[in-house]
Formats: sequence, C-alpha cells, structure tokens
Amino acid sequence: MQNKHYSTTAGDISRDFAYEEKPRLSPTWQLIIDIGETLILTVVMFMVIRFAVQDFQVEGTSMLPTLQNNQFVLVDKLTYNFSQPQRGDVIVFEYPLDHTKNYIKRVIGLPGDHVTVNAAGIVRVNGKALSEPYVNDLDNFYGDRDVTLGANQYYVLGDNRGGSSDSREWGPVNKSEIIGKATLVYWPFSAFHFLPNEHSVFNGVPSSNTSSTISPLPNTTLQSQLDTPFSALTLFGALPVSAAIVRARKRTRR
Repeated sequence: MQNKHYSTTAGDISRDFAYEEKPRLSPTWQLIIDIGETLILTVVMFMVIRFAVQDFQVEGTSMLPTLQNNQFVLVDKLTYNFSQPQRGDVIVFEYPLDHTKNYIKRVIGLPGDHVTVNAAGIVRVNGKALSEPYVNDLDNFYGDRDVTLGANQYYVLGDNRGGSSDSREWGPVNKSEIIGKATLVYWPFSAFHFLPNEHSVFNGVPSSNTSSTISPLPNTTLQSQLDTPFSALTLFGALPVSAAIVRARKRTRR
C-alpha cells in the first residue's frame, strides 16, 4: 500500500490564520466618543432618578413645626403607584384649584372616611378624636367642618392649623392630584432628617363605611426646579458612575 504524503506550505498556514485587523480610532476620536457616552449615560441616569424621586423647596409656614420655610424635601413618586396614601403621611400634591401650584400637607382622612373639625380645632375621623403631637396649634378660623369623603378623595390639613389653607377651605384632594410622599428634609444639611409618618396617631380610628366665606390664609407652596442641591448632587453622583461604566465597557471590548 502506497503512503501519500501531504505537505503544508507557509502559504497554507497563513491563509488558515489570516484575519483582517479593524482600523483603530485615533486617541482624540476615542476620547470624544468616551466623553459623549459618559454624558449621555449621565443624563439618562439623572432622568431615571428624577422620575422616581423629586425635590421641592418649601415656601411658607403652614407645615410648622414639621417643615420650615425654604427647606428642601425629597418626594417619593413611586410608592403610591403600588400602595395607597395612609393617614399621617405628608404628601405633595397639585393644588385642586390651580394645578400649576404644588402644596404639601398631612393626610388626615382616607376615601370613605367621615371627618369633622369643630370650632375648637379638634379633628375627628369616623367619630374618634385625634391627639396630634405634630400640630403647632389648633386654631380653626374656618369654623365647624363635616365631610364624608368620596372615592379617591383625601382630607389634608397643615400642621400649623392656625396658618394653613387646606381641606377645611377648598375641600379634599383627589388621588390623581397627588405627586408623591415627602420622605425627608435634605437641605439645609444641618436640618437633615426623615419625616415620620405619624401612623400611630390614627390607631383606633374605625374603618370607614356648608362652606363659609373666609379670607384665604397663607399657604405652603413648593417649587420644583432643576437648579437645586439635589439636582446638583444627582448629576455629580451620576457622572463618576457613568464614567466607570464606560471604562468597564472599553475593557470588555478589548
């Protein structure tokens, strides 16, 4: 039997291992691309955070002593997509009579609740009188109030009852007007603290089964702007994270 010999030439080997090297970008163009990716990723991260959390600046004194004028608060905008507001929560909402304004108050009554406020300022929910340690005073210039809340309606009051325009004046807040739950004061940093929900004040409240002409009292409004400490912190925090992600992607590509 005749053996056949096959010879392998250098040309055959070179063809087997031949590859086409992609042209490399110049260092300048690579730097420009990396910066662009970092900036785009930073903006995306910033927008995602702003979608979930938003900061507002308090303007007014209707939530004293809980909130001071000019403080900045962070508002959780996602929680109420999965759960309902609870009595005692501090919420930010669109003013029912003008949706271009944002107010901050405390939830007192839930849908279906019967809420009364007497001339002395004592609040009753479904017949139970509340003892509210967070209230600045009980002054009630609006007189007796008696309301049964409908579906998706919330009764809200300011903690500074003698200096608050709230549901006693303009009625309940609809669920669709609620922006989110105020969770903490973050600025000035010396006043940094989480806002207690005060749910325990409403323990024992049973489950739920004529307006007067009054001069409006000063109210607490909120301003949401991009040039706030939270926005700056978010941007400066997202920037190094974005840069790290871009660097990791470069190492992976290599």
